[in-house]
Amino acid sequence: MLSGMAEFFQAWRKRQAEKQAVEWIEEQEEARRAVQELPDVLRDQVRRAVEQLIEGPDAEVEGALEELDHLLEPHPDLKRRFFRLRVVDDAVKFLK
Repeated sequence: MLSGMAEFFQAWRKRQAEKQAVEWIEEQEEARRAVQELPDVLRDQVRRAVEQLIEGPDAEVEGALEELDHLLEPHPDLKRRFFRLRVVDDAVKFLK
């Protein structure tokens, strides 16, 4: 009976990990699509900051968020949109 429960929980944990991996990929794609929709003058710089949040080391999260904030400051609607993205929101929460 105990081995059956252990197998059940192992399978459950595996499904949860797979689900989280899929969600993370979807969140990355959503952020990258948002970058593609930006005006040309912002796109490359914002892409670098967002990619840093997605792929960069934890030590660079704060700098990437500051750069993103600075780049989008003159564009309040875009700033609100980007800071609602899960990738950016997770980075903000990470720093708290």
